[in-house]
This record gives sequence, C-alpha cells and structure tokens, in this order.
Amino acid sequence: MTFSAPSRERKVLLMSGHVPRRPTDMKNPVEVLRRKEAELERLQEEVDALRLVGKLLREQTLAGKQEAQIRGKVLQMP
Repeated sequence: MTFSAPSRERKVLLMSGHVPRRPTDMKNPVEVLRRKEAELERLQEEVDALRLVGKLLREQTLAGKQEAQIRGKVLQMP
C-alpha cells in the first residue's frame, strides 16, 4: 500500500498557499457580533463629532458674513 498520491497532493496545497480549514478554526459568532457592535459605536461617535464640527463651522461662517455686512464696505481714499 502506498501513500504517495495524498502526500504529493498535500504538498501542492501547501505550496499554493491554500491550507484546508479545520472546524475548530471557525470564528465565534458572538465575538464577531461584539466586535461589530463596538465598531458601530465608534463610528457613531465619529459621525456625531463631525456633525458638531460642521455646525460650529457653519455658525462661524454665518457670523463672519454678518459681521462684514455690519461693518460695511471699506473705501480707499486717494
């Protein structure tokens, strides 16, 4: 009885970079869900921060325009 074919096949699989997964290599669905929820919370905080910065910039821009209108135009005298 010879086992040369299976060992040769295994060498080819290992050389190609594809290693068959064992059932124990599966990801834990609860851990994946926990990570995704943490990522979602982090992204929500980033979105909230960006909305706050956008609001502040918009207010600053509007205040600058109103201030320019109050001052009037600058005239240069000859």
